[in-house]
Order: sequence, then C-alpha cells, then structure tokens
Amino acid sequence: MIERIDELFADNGLLSKHISGYTSRTQQLEMARQVGDALTHGDILIAEAGTGTGKTFAYLAPAMLSGQKVFISTGTKNLQDQLFNKDLPKLREVLSVPLKTALLKGRSNYLCHHRLGLAESEPGQQYHQHTLQTLREWSGKTTTGDLSETDLLDENSPLWPKVTSTVDNCLGQQCPQYDECFIVEARRKAQEADIVVVNHHLLMSDMALKSSGQGEVLPDADAYIIDEAHQLPAIASQFLGHRVSSHQIQELSRDSIREMEAEATDMNDIRSAAEQLDNRLHQFNLSLGEHEQRVPWQPVLEKSQDIIEKLNILLESLEKLEIQLDAAAERGRGLEQCHQRCQDLIERLSLFQQNEQTELVLWLDNRSSSFILHATPQEVSQYFQTWIKDKPQAWIFTSATLTVAGKFNNFTHQLGLEDPITASWQSPFDYGKQSLLYMPTIPVEPSHPNYNSHVAEVAKSVIEHSQGRIFLLFTSYKAMHEVAEALKESDYPVLVQGSGAKTQLLEEFRSHGNAILLGTNSFWEGVDVRGEALSCVLIDKIPFASPGDPVLEARINDLKERGGNPFRTIQIPAAVIQLKQGIGRLIRDTHDSGVLVLCDPRFLSKPYGKVFMRSLPPMPISQNIEDVERFFASHT
Repeated sequence: MIERIDELFADNGLLSKHISGYTSRTQQLEMARQVGDALTHGDILIAEAGTGTGKTFAYLAPAMLSGQKVFISTGTKNLQDQLFNKDLPKLREVLSVPLKTALLKGRSNYLCHHRLGLAESEPGQQYHQHTLQTLREWSGKTTTGDLSETDLLDENSPLWPKVTSTVDNCLGQQCPQYDECFIVEARRKAQEADIVVVNHHLLMSDMALKSSGQGEVLPDADAYIIDEAHQLPAIASQFLGHRVSSHQIQELSRDSIREMEAEATDMNDIRSAAEQLDNRLHQFNLSLGEHEQRVPWQPVLEKSQDIIEKLNILLESLEKLEIQLDAAAERGRGLEQCHQRCQDLIERLSLFQQNEQTELVLWLDNRSSSFILHATPQEVSQYFQTWIKDKPQAWIFTSATLTVAGKFNNFTHQLGLEDPITASWQSPFDYGKQSLLYMPTIPVEPSHPNYNSHVAEVAKSVIEHSQGRIFLLFTSYKAMHEVAEALKESDYPVLVQGSGAKTQLLEEFRSHGNAILLGTNSFWEGVDVRGEALSCVLIDKIPFASPGDPVLEARINDLKERGGNPFRTIQIPAAVIQLKQGIGRLIRDTHDSGVLVLCDPRFLSKPYGKVFMRSLPPMPISQNIEDVERFFASHT
C-alpha cells in the first residue's frame, strides 16, 4: 500500500496529473502513510492535521487501497455529501480502484412512503397539499429518497417530521410499503459497500443502540475513520443518555388514535386516554413556564410543587394509555408499536421523578411552547473504552484541532483512549508571510459593561483598513447584536447571523466581496471562504463555554468534589479547541492572506493566556493598528 500512496501524493504523482493546481505536501504524504499503517495493523491513531494539509485525501486514499470495509464518519451532513459526491469519485477515478461506496444518513433524512400517505390523508393539511403532491411526484423519480437532494422542504418545515419516520413510528417489515423503503435500500447498499460514509450522529446512535442491546443500524466494519473528531465527545453524550420531549408525547397521542381508528375501532377508550394525555401534557408544559432556558432539573423540581404534581399526573396519564394499548397491541403492528413507545416514555419520564443522585445529569431544555427533558452522562470515556474493546479494528481520529498547547491529553481523556498512536502535522501555509495577529489594547476586562463598545471601536478601525472582508466571531448573541448595532452605518454590507439561513448569508458574503459578517458558534467552524472576500477574522473574547450549561456545570462540580481543577482541565482545553476552529476560518489556501484580531486582553494579562498563545499558528504579532494598515496595503 505504501508504494501506491507514494505514487499518488508525490511530485508529478497521480494526483498532480489528474487535478489542476495540485501541489505535493510533505504533511499530506506523511499522514497518508501513517493512516495506511494504522489500517494495516489495526491501530488506534489520533492525527491532527493543520488547515491545508489535505487530510481528506490523506485518509481516503489509504482506506480505498486497504481492501477493507471502512466506515468514514464526518461532523456534518454537508461534509458527508461532499465526501461522497465529490472527493470519493475523484479519488476513485485517479486510483482506478474497483470498489463500492455508499452514503448512509439517519432515518429522518429519508422520505417515508407510508408516512407521506398518512400526511396526505390527515385533516387540516390543505395548506400543504401542493408540497405533498410535489413530494409524491419526486418520490417516484428519486433513487435515494434523501430529502437533501431537493429543496421542496425546509429543514424547519412542520411537514418534515410528518413525511419521515423515527425509530418509534417505523413499522419495519410489517410496513405495507417495506419493499419500496428508501432506508432499507440505503442500508442494503451500506452492507455491500467497501467504503461507507456516515455522520457522527448516526455512528453514535448505532453504538448506543448496540450497547443497550437494542439491535443496530450499521453493519460491522474492519476500520473506522472519524473526521472532525473534536466534535465526537459532545455528540456521543447526546446519544448515550435519554430524552423525553413534548413532541414525542404528542406524536404518541396522535398515532395511538390513528392506529385505533385503523385497527381497533371498537376500542374507543384508547382515544379517551390519548386525548387526556394530550391535555395533561399541555398542563405540564404550562407549569414549566414560557421562559426559554437550559437548566438543571433538580432546582426546577425543588422550586415548584406545581411542576412535581403536574409531572406525576402526566405519568399517570401515560400509564392509563399504556393499559389500553396493552389490551389492543395484538390487533396490529401499529398498536403494538404505540404500546412499546408508551412503555419507553414511562420508563424515561420516571427518571425525572427521582430525587437521588445518579451518574446521569438531569436537565431541562425549555422552549416557548415545548420542552425536552434530558438525562445525559457526565463522561463518555467508559462507553468508548467498551466500544473499542468490542471492536478491535483500526480506529483513526482526525481533525485540525485536537491538541491543546501541542498535547493530545484532553482528547484521549475525553474518549478514554489508552496508549493510542498520536501524530501532528502543522499547516503547510506560511503564516509568517500570509498573516498578522493584531492584539489591540482594550483597557477593560470582558466582564465590564462597556467591553462590547470597545470591541466595536476596534472593529471599526480594522474595517477601515480591511475595507470590509471580515468575519466578526462572538461568544454570545448579546455581544453580536450590540456590535452589529454600532456597525449599522458602515460603508460596507453588514450581514448578521439570524437574518437569513447560514448558507444564504455565506453566499451573500462571497458575492459582495467586501461584506462584514457577524456570527456566533455556528460560524466558528465548518465555514470555508477562500480568496480576498475574507481577509480578516475578529474574535471578541476567549470562547469559554457558559458555566450555566447544565452538563458542564455538573462536570465542574463533580471534579471540584474530587479535588480537581475544572478550569484547567475542562474549561481551558475546550476554549482552546474552539479558538483554533475560529482562527482556522482565516487562511484557507496558499494564496490567502489575512489579519487575525484577538480582542480579549486576558490572552496577555492572565497566566492561562500562555496556553492559548502556544496553541496558535506561528503568526507575527502586533498591538499597533499601523501594522494592520501596512499589512493590508502590502497584500492587495
């Protein structure tokens, strides 16, 4: 394999002959060799590859040449689509390797024929009839049923959950349209493929199912390659816990009545119990209030006797419906399934009645008219240790941001990885020539009420020299909107997160060529704007996660009780990774140049600032705005 890898990535190699403008990079070749070695020997490899290394080809090529069945997991569905539709076909053409590839997403991404039929016949859908009719026509033309292939439905459309299935409401082999099922076909292709592209949500969902003994979604593989691996611990914690949402309970009520009408018309007590459940759900929802918040569950219970009472009544209503569904379950697959769902909801909701401490963090995500109750594990490391011992294949974790001050300790601890092979490659970009780090003097700390006005003044002075072409990245919506208000009279187009879809804002930013874009978390990573349109990135302050986050708060308190230092071992490492992601937006190829602006005075004034500074690319540093002016003058 190594000879083929060298032949592919070398100067005047196969890639340079097939891809216009391709240049050989030592880092890419070394990473490809290391990945190939890990695949051959079944190793655990953690590989950090700086922006511009070309890590996608560096892991795809060895995977394709290995002769193994390899799962490749990405952080987002967009990256998943890019891998499958662009990168894999290109490499397959270059390598002339006869292998099968498959794309597999979670079931909520695929149109369900059965659910579409139910939506079409549901009362009150007259406003959506045209969309439903168009979806029906599309369902006869598409070969995959993947809704991302069409723009007929917005992701937030109320129709989306009505025309897709969930684990709860899928009828499985008893579905009348099972033979036409898009998910079944996608999974069949995954079974047969050599390379299967999935995303972290699907991979973690599958592992959680397997660990609970409830079956599996994915076939077995010889190796797993995890791209954007820095996201994995947070996503794993979502799937290793439990959740109960108002939407799940509403769906159960509605589906119970629908299945009763189809399979047990003589059992009208199901309708009565389901309607009562709907009423009790509404009362419980009201008791939680309309204030949107993410808070620990225990203080909520302790503060309100009314919430405890309404929760108990809601559980009683679920138990009454369960008795009715138990009697009806033998009438048909739909009623049997509703019965199982009801039992599961009772079991999960009962967790939130208990006062005793558990290893799970109980917390409430309250919306204006809905809620989700979460039971999330504090740590996922023990689960990962079990998974990897159960699957002694090659595991390769890669990202541009895995180290903190050059060390992998934080990542290996989060996933409980014992004695992995680690490797790190610096970006091939010449940050010394292509960039400048400007650290303005701001006289107050970020906690000061006037801090955002100082950031706005820094932004104005930088924008004057950059002539727009800037991302302003914030750690809070409040700060973003305050600075946006201060910039509204700017001579350049101002785009603010929330004023349009993310893809639309980025397209506008690129097309303007001199715009100012203000964003929070979702713009810190996974955003690729090359060329002069983005020539400056300003970060308002160190991106420490809010200590008010219920899971983080529980982890901090637990570590304090054990005598640890949560600030040093949890909060600083997480902020370093987030900062590196934000900085990664600036230089995207060898022809890019730009100025990074770090406003937070704590980078230089606090002892922990050194950890952040040691994690930055090797950029020249200045506290003088004249240097910013000179940089832009010499790079335009």
